[in-house]
Amino acid sequence: MTSMTKQWVAKQSPPNKPTVTVRPIQPGDADLINEMHQRLSPDSIYYRYLQARIPSIAEIEQVCRLDPAKGAGFVATAQRGAEIIVGVAYYVREPQAEGPTAEPGILIEDQFQGQGIGRRLWQQLHEHAKANQIRWLRVLFNPNNYRVLRLLQESGFAYQAQANWWLNEYLVALGEPPHQSRWQRVFNHFGLLLAGQAGSYLAAPIGTYANYEPVWLNHYHIYLPAG
Repeated sequence: MTSMTKQWVAKQSPPNKPTVTVRPIQPGDADLINEMHQRLSPDSIYYRYLQARIPSIAEIEQVCRLDPAKGAGFVATAQRGAEIIVGVAYYVREPQAEGPTAEPGILIEDQFQGQGIGRRLWQQLHEHAKANQIRWLRVLFNPNNYRVLRLLQESGFAYQAQANWWLNEYLVALGEPPHQSRWQRVFNHFGLLLAGQAGSYLAAPIGTYANYEPVWLNHYHIYLPAG
């Protein structure tokens, strides 16, 4: 496993905000993460956990003590007299998945959202996961969580996507994307014409076509590589 050393520490300096440090999660972070949860808005809690309930301190401690063979986590910290945690992200391997797959989660305190901290945590997550031979990240999120949707669409990774009225599931490929055929490029470019059709599959164009709206298809499972 890749060790959680200084190579995984990064600085983020939002304009007119305290410098934020992104570092590996530590066992002693549980109380600070719990305090961050107490400062969160109901929307932030719901979009992260898909319910109004926040995790217990015991559940937070489990994340802080992740077995390196099962996953890894990072926190974003700032100084307000003492250190506070303003963001947390981690991934956990899925033991029953066909390929090396993990499920990530990212949470940013409300007043620190929109400052690039989530993007930095996402970068640390996928780089660490890839270094540990994880091939796929399975991201589950509410369809109204446009921050996560935009983060995935702008990440440059290929992905498979499925959706229904209350949950999006994106399977993000961390490996090199396969060659994109002509029909796939044409589909990405003109796929918006299919928008509005009833179906269970959501194909979100990426790469060059990241600005297009998602396209609904009818019971097809299509792999769209990055272009």
